[in-house]
Amino acid sequence: MKTRRALSESAAAWLFVAPAVLAIVLVVAFPLVYSLWLSFTDVNLLRSSGPALELGALRIPLFRWIGARNYAQVLADPLYWDSLWRTLYFVAAFVAEATLVGFGMALVLNERFVGRPLLRSLLLVPWSLSRIVVGLLWIGILDFEFGALNGLLLRAGVIDSAIAFFKDGWSALNVLVSVYMWNQAPFATLLFLAGMQSISDDLYAAAEVDGAGYWRRLWYVTLPALRPIVFLVLVLATVNGFLMLDLIYVLTMGGPGYDTTTISWHGFKTSFTFFKFGPGTAILYTLTALCLLLTMLYQRLILARFEPEA
Repeated sequence: MKTRRALSESAAAWLFVAPAVLAIVLVVAFPLVYSLWLSFTDVNLLRSSGPALELGALRIPLFRWIGARNYAQVLADPLYWDSLWRTLYFVAAFVAEATLVGFGMALVLNERFVGRPLLRSLLLVPWSLSRIVVGLLWIGILDFEFGALNGLLLRAGVIDSAIAFFKDGWSALNVLVSVYMWNQAPFATLLFLAGMQSISDDLYAAAEVDGAGYWRRLWYVTLPALRPIVFLVLVLATVNGFLMLDLIYVLTMGGPGYDTTTISWHGFKTSFTFFKFGPGTAILYTLTALCLLLTMLYQRLILARFEPEA
């Protein structure tokens, strides 16, 4: 009797869980496995020769297994390595800016002052906007001919001629970093602020009794307690930095030349402009490997010796 009851409870549990498991398999697991398999195959939708399924006038190219040849081709491409170093700079600058700005804004919003609820609400506006909208907004601000920023600086007499923010590759790349930081730093602020408000006031009171000032309390109380939040912010910012694509599409299209072409943009163009899905997915899976590597590095550096309070 007990065995039947346990089996019926187990079956009922699986019945309730099955829709969620099926959704995860269809939405997450299947595309992941399919894209990984795709990176080891050769298919080019523009190729008129090769294996294909003929359905009347319709010709559907078939995927041909070629092993690690796509990865070898990608790693031998100079454009890939140029894009990689550019991506590493972009991610490092973005993560540093988003983390420091987010932490600074969280420190301000954690204090008590008039208008704090309003500022906390306004903080989320940049993060809530679509990145396509963010890109169009900043084009209107930074454009050479009709940009609002150039107009204000010219009227104030700060500059003699309009600044071409997107003419030089180095300045265009740094504009991308700053615009993406403006969009994503509020989320880091939200995480830091939640972590700060979870710290017990008794810790700060004990530190004050010991004679610790503001900066010592920040260094010895706030930062150690925020180590899991710092880890989360760094991981999310790193992954978002590696995968950032839409702002490049709106602001620079990878130009001028290839000066703002990152790995994600290079993989996107390889797949959906040249229809080379094998090399394109191989390029993007190198990003996955980099994200996993950096996540393990963050874990070793930040959480290795972290012991949460009971």
